Amino acid sequence: MTKLLQWCSIIAALASLSCPTFSLDSINLDLEVLEEIDLSPLGTPDLSRFEAMYNVSVDPTTCQYEIKLSWKKHAEDTPGEPMFQGSCAPEDNTGNAGDGLPWHEQRRHWVQFPRYVFDATGFDHLSMSFLPCGRNPGLYKQARYDLNFFTVIPQYRTFMRCETFKTPKICQYNQTEFIGRGFFSIPRLVRDPNFLANMPNRFQPDPEHPEGFEHEGLTHYDPTRVTDNPDEWVLPDFLMSTYDGDVISWRLMFPYNFISGDASSVAGGDSWYVYQTMPRLPTQWNMTYDANSQQIDVYVYGPAGMCGQSFDAAKAEQEIPIFEDPLAGGGGAGDNGINRLRA
Repeated sequence: MTKLLQWCSIIAALASLSCPTFSLDSINLDLEVLEEIDLSPLGTPDLSRFEAMYNVSVDPTTCQYEIKLSWKKHAEDTPGEPMFQGSCAPEDNTGNAGDGLPWHEQRRHWVQFPRYVFDATGFDHLSMSFLPCGRNPGLYKQARYDLNFFTVIPQYRTFMRCETFKTPKICQYNQTEFIGRGFFSIPRLVRDPNFLANMPNRFQPDPEHPEGFEHEGLTHYDPTRVTDNPDEWVLPDFLMSTYDGDVISWRLMFPYNFISGDASSVAGGDSWYVYQTMPRLPTQWNMTYDANSQQIDVYVYGPAGMCGQSFDAAKAEQEIPIFEDPLAGGGGAGDNGINRLRA
């Protein structure tokens, strides 16, 4: 991603000169006109389906950020059978789920964060998905919700395309175009190839069937914690994704059954990274599910890129409240301000 942005700067400088020819297929040139890029492949630019609300705050003493996201499941979200069986069979002829979409169809909803959120957390935008059948590896092949925090801009993700096969669609392993090959370029260390920079120890792509998804990147996980039995996955967990040699997302996953039913639940975890050059990656997360209200509250913590008066001033200037939260004292720009996630 860094290399790409450097080229964007060079192209911007060259644009003022008289150039006899240039390639209209250049990803760098296209990124110069951000407002003209079609973002529809990323899904619905609105999280109202999940009644989602967020707040970002920074502790002035520890300079640690907190992202709080509150949301609810949608009534039409119908879980399929685990382990890609029955209606979730890896085929295109198993009909549609309760929301009218094929079982393995993408169900992405996303929202752009204000600039101050990126400066504090390193996350540019958030994508939420319901996966009725889950995805590989086997442990996670059950109905689940994904919260995918991206470090790159949405326009960049639109160019993350590949030649696909299988159901659900993943990138073929033999890509003929450089953009497709970017899915299989990973941040492996030359002198210590067992480690991938900016990921937890042991995180790797699947050793036999690495899975890259268009507009999302290549999936990485800890194989020592993953089995082929989805019945053994009970608590929320996280994965990470890369593209073109860079970490581009941090993904929390919630089993459908864990945030359903009559019993409330809580969970949490820590994250530590090897050869870390992205200092704002999350170090801790926790969540609660209230069975009475059906509300899920997710908290993500990490070292902030700015704090104190700098953060407060940036938040007050950039955050525009869309709906006032009656419990927050009417504030949208203060530390207690909560905003609905919609475009």
